[in-house]
Amino acid sequence: TEIRPIGRRPFSPAPARTSSTSPAPPSSSHVRAGSLSPARAASLRRRQLKKRDPPDGVQVEPLESGRLTVPTVQTSFAGVDVEDGIEVLSTPKEPHVGLTFETWERAQTYYNKYARHAGFSIEIDTSKDSKRENEKRKTRCPARMIVRKMEQGRWQVVYFSKDHNHECVKKFSLTKYLASHRSIPPEEKGFIKFLHGCCITTTRAFQIMAELYGGIENCPYTQGDTKNLRLEYRAEYRGKDVKATLEYFEELKKEDPEFYYSYSLDEFDRVKNLFWVDGEARKAYELYSDCIPFDTTFFTNTYNMPCAPFIGIDRNSLTIQFGCGFLRNEKTAAFVWIFTEFKKAMGGRAPVNIITDQDLTMEAAIAEVFPETVHRNCRWHIMENARKVLGHFSNNKKDLASDFNDCVDNSFTTHEFEHKWQLMLDKHEIRDDERFRHLYDMRHRWVPAYFMLRFFPFLQATARSEGINAVLKKYVNPQNSILNFLHQYKKIQQRIFSKQIENEATTVVKVPHYLTGHPMEVQMKEAYTRKLFNMFQNELQLNSWSYYVVRVQGDELIDVVSYGTCPDKLYGSRTVRVASNKLDGMYSCECCKFQRDGVLCCHILKVFDALAVHEIPARYILARWSVEKMDGAENEEVAAGPLQAKEITEQGKHAIRYHAAYTKFSKIVRPFMIDDESHSIVLKHLDVMQHELAEFKKRKMLTAQGEVAKEKSLNIKTKKTKKVGVESNEAGSSNNVTQPDLAGGPKDPPVKKRQGRPRTKRYDGLKLRAKKTTYELRM
Repeated sequence: TEIRPIGRRPFSPAPARTSSTSPAPPSSSHVRAGSLSPARAASLRRRQLKKRDPPDGVQVEPLESGRLTVPTVQTSFAGVDVEDGIEVLSTPKEPHVGLTFETWERAQTYYNKYARHAGFSIEIDTSKDSKRENEKRKTRCPARMIVRKMEQGRWQVVYFSKDHNHECVKKFSLTKYLASHRSIPPEEKGFIKFLHGCCITTTRAFQIMAELYGGIENCPYTQGDTKNLRLEYRAEYRGKDVKATLEYFEELKKEDPEFYYSYSLDEFDRVKNLFWVDGEARKAYELYSDCIPFDTTFFTNTYNMPCAPFIGIDRNSLTIQFGCGFLRNEKTAAFVWIFTEFKKAMGGRAPVNIITDQDLTMEAAIAEVFPETVHRNCRWHIMENARKVLGHFSNNKKDLASDFNDCVDNSFTTHEFEHKWQLMLDKHEIRDDERFRHLYDMRHRWVPAYFMLRFFPFLQATARSEGINAVLKKYVNPQNSILNFLHQYKKIQQRIFSKQIENEATTVVKVPHYLTGHPMEVQMKEAYTRKLFNMFQNELQLNSWSYYVVRVQGDELIDVVSYGTCPDKLYGSRTVRVASNKLDGMYSCECCKFQRDGVLCCHILKVFDALAVHEIPARYILARWSVEKMDGAENEEVAAGPLQAKEITEQGKHAIRYHAAYTKFSKIVRPFMIDDESHSIVLKHLDVMQHELAEFKKRKMLTAQGEVAKEKSLNIKTKKTKKVGVESNEAGSSNNVTQPDLAGGPKDPPVKKRQGRPRTKRYDGLKLRAKKTTYELRM
């Protein structure tokens, strides 16, 4: 059933009962005849005629404003003005000179409510000089109400005019689109800001609010209003973004003493580069500094500064964050700065291996700051660029693409790569091709064969960095501030911690499915995390099904031969040689999987079977892939205190309570909106509830004011008593930790200019004026 205001024309009795010379009875109760059956309409007319003289004590005051008439509870006695599904609305009386209000805000609310039912919108002027230029584009409507503050402190209407020089909106359902009637309640603004903090789009946020209202048609504001509200939130820190960011860093430092941040300034004292890392990441880096994927990404902030996250891989093979930064540009000096700060934050420890995209400035910075670090370029990017450049050329050369891929991907040694490369050049007659010569000259930076003995676990590209960049872009908006990015970054960090705990629970709680029943499978179940255990099981399966052994030199040199083609594309159908020393427990394989990934390959596992080795030597179980050992101290500490569940935040409680109360009220009230008597009951209790809540708010404000006054007096006494102590502390203190001067300090980075007219010319700024004692409410 559609709930809406009833017709806009006053009801007139049937011609048979009304003379043309006699006026219609005064009434603002009416229905649209087209929505009723003839019998029902006739019945209502008869009952309406009986009600010409209302009962004693019932005041009939029809209100017509701009030819829009809305019935009230007083004018629709006994419930004859409502058809099923039509709501009866309460209309305010027309303002008049002498009407008083407690505050000017209440006067505004009263006049705005009157304007809503009359079909026009209002605006506020605080002086005679407030006739702005944009008024020239309007109608200069004379309708207005002027209120003035009297000596008693109340506000009184001193002038009122209801005459308009334009047509008012005659359809009540359209008046909600007028500017002054589209206000978003404060509690809903807070909830929309909460949704904005969760990176929910404007469209989705409006859909959520409309759903809470029971439909878009019931929502008192539009999607454009929620968009404007979001723009206000984004402009909140404009010009003071860096100051708020540094204050936020200081708050984090109080919570986490190991939190580290640093920034550099340009010649105009604007932030040029920024870097931060939390204590948990610094602690994790001590164990996982063996491999760092690094890449930059754009479109994460309003300044269009490249974002530079440092990425690691934990014991569960999850991507973790080792800090993040913003750079003014991607020049060598910027990379040198952020790598230096990263190294300083990590106690001077450089990463063992690092993989980046093919960037010469980044390469030069790594060579300067991390000279001992093995630097590798992303193979995928280079191969993709090669396909783009050589695509048409390779199509004319049969088997060139397959030979090129085989040469790069299936070479276990540098000698094998060199041999295959020369064969490819001779076969396809491309020895003089500059493109292939360039790829060959930079082979030591990207070809996997040159990194077979380097630890890049399950990693041939910067996919993990690109993955975290994709996650960042889901959480952030390119028009948001740096401070907003930090809040979202913290949420991503919390998400990673949650995922780590979830994986730890999977390892500890869930029982895995054994695939082979091999003794080593049982051993590694206790040693590895669940993700690594599943990878080990895959190698164990390949060992059982795909290979047999051929002894080349007793037990010291063994060839592992494939029955056909191994499901693992890297291994294919090739024969792999394993060198073994059972006495010393030393084993090595040509595929170098243990050196690359830290997990034994299926070839060595096959040799274990041949040599009757039933337990993996401890040197081949890396601590970085193993279950974290607990000494019981943490459990004792937790058991000593009471177990308490984490509670929802106050903001979350507010949103849930508001939604629950609104939904419950709507379910209770909606069925009774078709009857005047039940509607009046609802309004009566709403008035009582409003009065009680207003009294509660006053008491709460008085209590808060008393507590603030008491706290101020205590602070004054404390300052007086501690004055001598501060002087003595300064004389003997050895703590030279200095806080940043946030009062005058760093400024926001320059905002990249966007296309179109400047915002200062597209929108008029807010003009602040002194407080006035006279307010003019006008059309």
